Amino acid sequence: MQTKLSENIINIFYALIWLMISLWCGVNHEIFADEAQAYLIARDASISEILTTVARTEGTPALWFLWLKLLIFWGLDYSHLYIASILPNFIGVCLFITKAPFSKVVKYVLPLTYFVLYQYNIVARNYSLLFLTSVIASIAYGQRQKHPYRLVWSLILLGSTTSHAFLLSCSIMLFWMYNDAQKAEGIKGYQKFIKGNLRALSLFGIFIIFSVLYLYPESSNQYISNYELIKGFRARNILALFSVGLITSSVLSPENLEYIFIGLCYSMCMIGIMTKEYKLKFGILLLPNILFMLYVPYKPWHAGIIIMSIMFLLWQEKEEVSHWIKIGIGLLFVMQIIWSYEGITTDIKGKYSVGKDIHTFLEKQNISSTETKIAAFNGISLHIYENNPNFSYWDWREHGFTQRVTSEDIKQKRAIIINKEVYDVFNKRIKEIQEQGKYQIKVFKSDHFFALQDMGKDETLYVLYRDEP
Repeated sequence: MQTKLSENIINIFYALIWLMISLWCGVNHEIFADEAQAYLIARDASISEILTTVARTEGTPALWFLWLKLLIFWGLDYSHLYIASILPNFIGVCLFITKAPFSKVVKYVLPLTYFVLYQYNIVARNYSLLFLTSVIASIAYGQRQKHPYRLVWSLILLGSTTSHAFLLSCSIMLFWMYNDAQKAEGIKGYQKFIKGNLRALSLFGIFIIFSVLYLYPESSNQYISNYELIKGFRARNILALFSVGLITSSVLSPENLEYIFIGLCYSMCMIGIMTKEYKLKFGILLLPNILFMLYVPYKPWHAGIIIMSIMFLLWQEKEEVSHWIKIGIGLLFVMQIIWSYEGITTDIKGKYSVGKDIHTFLEKQNISSTETKIAAFNGISLHIYENNPNFSYWDWREHGFTQRVTSEDIKQKRAIIINKEVYDVFNKRIKEIQEQGKYQIKVFKSDHFFALQDMGKDETLYVLYRDEP
């Protein structure tokens, strides 16, 4: 009795400390383009538009947009967007430390790792719902015999957060079928499983069909077209995932060869150990997402889905894990906690976004939003501060990461905003625009933290501006 009470007190104290750290960082975090995009979609697009157009264009399920729309309806201001991400993660942490069948070390360390504490918690994006829904699905899976519908609804919730989570939810369904049906011999086991869970399986089948129909991208999507032009795109994706994805860095470059080697060795060892230990079960949970990452633009935050998949697997396989797996998980935890610390301190000390700074600067120059051309997606973090209906979310059907600056823009606009990538590649053309339009230039430095070796992604924006129209 006393032990249980002490454990509850420790859990409450831990959860509150975790929440205070999150809120402290959330208050100091400056919202960047991806976060602004989702908020603008939730604010300006109708539910029908989100389900029929926006989700397909954005390449992600609609749950995050609907969650934001609900919070905006309740009065969530853009400056408090961090609440939208911290709240579900806090609930997820509370459920994890009280329900997960792991040791106290794992229960208290995993919520401090990079993806749970920082990337999916402070950066308010659709991934912010991933930890909570993964925990809910893990709990529901243990109750599947008595409550199969509870598991199906939890998988629908999980699959509605991100495209990667959609595949994980399908993998868990296959995991369920394989785990329970294999208890009976031959094909009869699967027939019995399907017959006994036909309605629940049908419900999930409808969810899969609906998700595919409303998420399948249009051929005109400029975001996808941009990446299809990159030579060796798929090979780079898979190399990044298994070399610099989980433990070393976020960039594939000659300067990082030793880190790429270390990452590959670690990943191959862990895959070998996990495959030997759990065989087909491990493949069922991870293979669909690994194959998917061959065909989509790989980003460092995508690697978190692998951690959620492994968490689910170890949650269900309650027998003692091997020492090698413990060592592998321990190494991952150490690296991830370093990432968390670096992510939080870098975010607080530096500029994660400069949208607000640019807005303030343009106000001082008496340059209105109608006189401003935002030519780079990164600049969308400025949109939210402009009370102008034309400053809404970025439409990927019409534009890639940048818009073309026309001669008419040069004549009419008093400010043109571009990112560092455009500035570096088209430096000569930009100098011509400066001279032609008599623009001055002001640099707004911004770095996003992604990983240990590559300390940040340069999100610097350049403002070309002139005093007179």
